[in-house]
Amino acid sequence: MRPYFLSVPMLFTYGGIIKNKNIQSETVILKGNRRAKVYSPINLKKSKLPGIYFQHGLNADGIDDRRVIELAENLSHCGFAVVTPELTEIKELRMSLDSINNIESVALELTDQPTWFDGKNFGFFSVSFSSGMGLIACSRTPLADRVSSFMAVGGYCDFLDTFPFVFENYHRDNYGVMILLYNLVDRLDKKLGKELTPVFFEAARDNTYHRTGTDAIAPKLLANVSKSSKDFYNQVVSSAGFRAKLAVDLQNTFPVEYPKAFSPYYQMEGLKTPVSLLHGVADPVISPDESRKLANFFEEKRHKYVFRTSSALTHGDNLPISEQITGVPGLLKTFGSFFDWLKP
Repeated sequence: MRPYFLSVPMLFTYGGIIKNKNIQSETVILKGNRRAKVYSPINLKKSKLPGIYFQHGLNADGIDDRRVIELAENLSHCGFAVVTPELTEIKELRMSLDSINNIESVALELTDQPTWFDGKNFGFFSVSFSSGMGLIACSRTPLADRVSSFMAVGGYCDFLDTFPFVFENYHRDNYGVMILLYNLVDRLDKKLGKELTPVFFEAARDNTYHRTGTDAIAPKLLANVSKSSKDFYNQVVSSAGFRAKLAVDLQNTFPVEYPKAFSPYYQMEGLKTPVSLLHGVADPVISPDESRKLANFFEEKRHKYVFRTSSALTHGDNLPISEQITGVPGLLKTFGSFFDWLKP
């Protein structure tokens, strides 16, 4: 019952029952002029609190995104010091192998300078693609020995397997398709890449900021590209068959070693920390099967983990509270286990 008990405050803040969380935050500068924010309860000393490294996902607002701030405050309200470092390439929506190295180096820096937490109990929390890269980073020596607890929300197991699902679910949420094409369209054709990379970037941002009609930026940029680029883009947004073929074509543009380098499945042998996996039942960007495959991996390896799906969240976590109620047990079990492993 302890995990459920530890996560009850999270449920109250998540559901809006507790309005005043009594959380303070400060901006700090890490190595390389990297910006971060540290959150902690006003009435508790940070030096007495377990620490959580919360890595933001692919979002143009980075650590200033309202959802990141709210979740960091909710985590801190449960009795933790929470730090949210900002990685430039992730904020710029770039999917880069450098992010794995950067997550590792930031985590090592944070554990080497334990002024923001108790210096002993260090957890890693992340979402979506960033959580997969975090799993890889936390499997590396010496970081693997420093992580007490790990939690991934909406994560993935094998990067290559995410392609078909993302493109198949374009009609439910086009964000994943726009992100992949922003990063990879130039591999199909250099001219397409030159003209459409900024269009796909703004299309992803249009999704994030709910810009439609005359407020949308991508259609305005599209007006200035060649006919062939316009035709390509229009087929992406209008043809399911074209998108299905495009997913295959993109996969064929790089050797198998490239997606493997992004995939936790092939790089978790050194992982020591227990892992909590939470995935939205109706996640339209990354299939819940990805977290299920991670759970199967840990089961086979007899690695300590918990896994739950929940109707309380999708990929962007914007469901109305009336649709979240039945998913509450999954939230309690996964967040509670993450907290339980982290608190001595």
